[in-house]
Amino acid sequence: MQQIPIILIVLAAASFITSVLFSFLITTTSDNTKVTATIFQQHDSTSSKIKDSKGDTKLVAIHKMNIVPEVKDYHDILSTDVNKVNNKMLFTIELAGDANKNENYETVYVWLIYYTSTAADVTPTADKADQLYTIIIPNFGAGSDFGNIEEGWYLAIFNNTNNSYTLPLSRISDMPKNKVQVFIDPIFVGNPSSTFNYSVSSMIRVNNTVLDKPPDYIVDYVPNNFNSLWKQWFG
Repeated sequence: MQQIPIILIVLAAASFITSVLFSFLITTTSDNTKVTATIFQQHDSTSSKIKDSKGDTKLVAIHKMNIVPEVKDYHDILSTDVNKVNNKMLFTIELAGDANKNENYETVYVWLIYYTSTAADVTPTADKADQLYTIIIPNFGAGSDFGNIEEGWYLAIFNNTNNSYTLPLSRISDMPKNKVQVFIDPIFVGNPSSTFNYSVSSMIRVNNTVLDKPPDYIVDYVPNNFNSLWKQWFG
């Protein structure tokens, strides 16, 4: 299991994933077709895996940038899965390549988790409430030059509901070949019940001078189909 020493690095994107999603949903391709994706996908305790097609990556700019990064095989998501292992939650992204080979820029893998909490999830007197968390797993390449942030893998968890980090940006060990995998104590995502919704995306940041905004490009996302639920939760 990965050891996660806390490194106090300022990660100032308080509305990180909300900004990403709004920007992403209104970004258009060269043929003026709206780029869309499902924000949430329902899962249960017996089937939490989503498969994705190989080779379906597409570089979509969230911000206007002069630098256009090369899409690599490790940006291509093949499947995602959530399992419970020894009272920990194991989040796994299967990739078409080895993300440890990232040399330039910042590659970011983002889990968006949504569920409605119940009394069993929180306290006996608590009311039901919508909960939204973002698990952010960035990798800084050796040639990325992001100031005082050393190359390697990091993990941060943001509570979008309370607008605060449950886990500040923290250094973690390298990933297994062809996957991104982290063990997380359920308390960091509000101790959800066995059923919750999630989506996953891979992103790239090329601007190493501005870290207080979402990454510059989105490359792949799971699930692929879009529905109107985002209007209910973000509208």
